[in-house]
Amino acid sequence: MIMQVQTVPRRKTLRRNLKAMNADGFSFSVMVGIAETYLPAFVLARGLGEFNAALIATVPVLLGSILQLLAPMALQRLKSYRRFVVMAASIQACSMLVLMGMALMRHVPAWAVFVPATLYWAAGLSIGPAWNTWAEHLVPRKIRSGFFARRSRMCHIGVLLGLISGGLFLRWSVAQELTVAVFAVLFGIGAIGRFVSAGMLARQTEQPTLEDRTRVAYAADMRGIVSAKERFSAVLQALKQPGSAGRLVLFLMAVQTAVHVSGPYFTPFMLRILNLSWVEYMSLLSLGFIGKMISLPWAGRFANRFGPDRLLWVGSIGIVPVSALWFFSQNVWWLAGIQILSGLFWGCYELAMLLQFFRQIPGERRVAVLTLYNLGNSAAMVLGTVIGGVMLNALGRGMDAYLTLFVVSGCMRFFALLAMPDRQAAVHTTRGAVSGWMLRSARSYVHPAHSNRAVQEIHIAVPQTSKVNDIVLSIHEGSSITSRLIEESGTAKRRDGSSVSQTG
Repeated sequence: MIMQVQTVPRRKTLRRNLKAMNADGFSFSVMVGIAETYLPAFVLARGLGEFNAALIATVPVLLGSILQLLAPMALQRLKSYRRFVVMAASIQACSMLVLMGMALMRHVPAWAVFVPATLYWAAGLSIGPAWNTWAEHLVPRKIRSGFFARRSRMCHIGVLLGLISGGLFLRWSVAQELTVAVFAVLFGIGAIGRFVSAGMLARQTEQPTLEDRTRVAYAADMRGIVSAKERFSAVLQALKQPGSAGRLVLFLMAVQTAVHVSGPYFTPFMLRILNLSWVEYMSLLSLGFIGKMISLPWAGRFANRFGPDRLLWVGSIGIVPVSALWFFSQNVWWLAGIQILSGLFWGCYELAMLLQFFRQIPGERRVAVLTLYNLGNSAAMVLGTVIGGVMLNALGRGMDAYLTLFVVSGCMRFFALLAMPDRQAAVHTTRGAVSGWMLRSARSYVHPAHSNRAVQEIHIAVPQTSKVNDIVLSIHEGSSITSRLIEESGTAKRRDGSSVSQTG
């Protein structure tokens, strides 16, 4: 009788926690879609130039990744995951309020916009490790996979709702000649969404509610928070002995550099060179994100069946030509098809990248290697952006200059494949895996018996899929391009930060 009395309140607390986590994820995602995604467009609308519009998507991420090294010190002082996460989320909301004020000011220097953007990314990147540990202990393992799968779908809906609403607001602003002022509305809605998210985070309990062994693990995690000095020493050790994990990080950095030679310049190209309307711009961004959503279920099954190394090769090959395809036509329908294709392959690449992190990096080295990756990834983004900017200036900033940049980015992505660990084995096994999968798929349409067998195989793979969902837990609170690591892998970029949908 006593056990029953104790269990009922705990279950009510668990239900309250889960509802609050869903509301937090949805409101956070609305902010990402309606405010974070449109930050480069805001820089363009203020007349601060294409280069600054490209840098605003990369430099604050680099500076934020440096500042987030101080997060363990703050966490040690607060001695609470909840207080730390709520504080960091509130800082992100306040940075949106600062951007809202800048949208209402008559004159704003370019450097000033980078200050709140840097605070935004520093807070977002700092939240990730603390929220992941906290959420893992709050949600029992037996319901974790299903819960985070549902939460992920809600977050996808939130981002798309924000993207579409932002595009419609900006379309209306053109007729009223209030484009810059409407950005204040977008950032204001983003701030409200993040404050709501912080409130939902504050409603959640500090400690686990159901399992005593989880309480013990939670207490051990709080005692085991490493300082910034210890984390820096671990990073230096990872540099001295990179191993297979280090080679994987170098490959991902090479790809990121190649991608950002063109990636940050798609927004200026669409808005300034092609003169797309805000609705067309919003639609292209949304299609890339929808492509990711479509590919993730297939990518998860492919990874469970054939391994993440083969999925990484499929995704890496797929993203090579997508930027160069913009060279052949600038028709909106052609670009829409490219965006969907791009989203499909980026979904495969990002999921494979995350699975490789958990597969190749030992648990005791994961914090050090991922810290090194965050810094290296941010530096690669800035390096690629600078290379692209120098090339764009040298070529004259016209349409031909942009198209040349997109082709060069595709070529650099191809050469980055040479740095892939175990490349030859991946090529051989991927070719056999893809051909075998296509053959089985064709047979399943011809013979019902094969179709039933395929369904059985999917059911058998469910325990493995749950592992994938557990990994997705670690990125749900990140923000966009690295996929944020990637937020909502997605977002990444997603309590850490980067772009929602990868263009090109």
